[in-house]
Amino acid sequence: AINAALDDNEIGLLIAETHEIEVTTPGASNELVGDIMFQAYKGFEVQCQFQDPKKKTNKTIEGRLVERNDEFTVINIKGRMKKINNDMVVSVKLPKAKKE
Repeated sequence: AINAALDDNEIGLLIAETHEIEVTTPGASNELVGDIMFQAYKGFEVQCQFQDPKKKTNKTIEGRLVERNDEFTVINIKGRMKKINNDMVVSVKLPKAKKE
């Protein structure tokens, strides 16, 4: 229905070409849990919180989710791959949506 309305005239086409519609579920958790979610969100921006064994504190990094296997979670941070032992991962979340 939305596509039909936007395709109806020239103004609709301009809107469709310059804007993106994102549909989300209010109240849904942003935290990735389970293999299916990690597979579905490969390549997406994520925030990974993990325990830093040297400083004995939690640290948060942002980057693209590359992989999660039985041993490691791999995050691409500006082209550099960061492998984090899954035992150290506290959470992996999608960042909050940006409001424009």
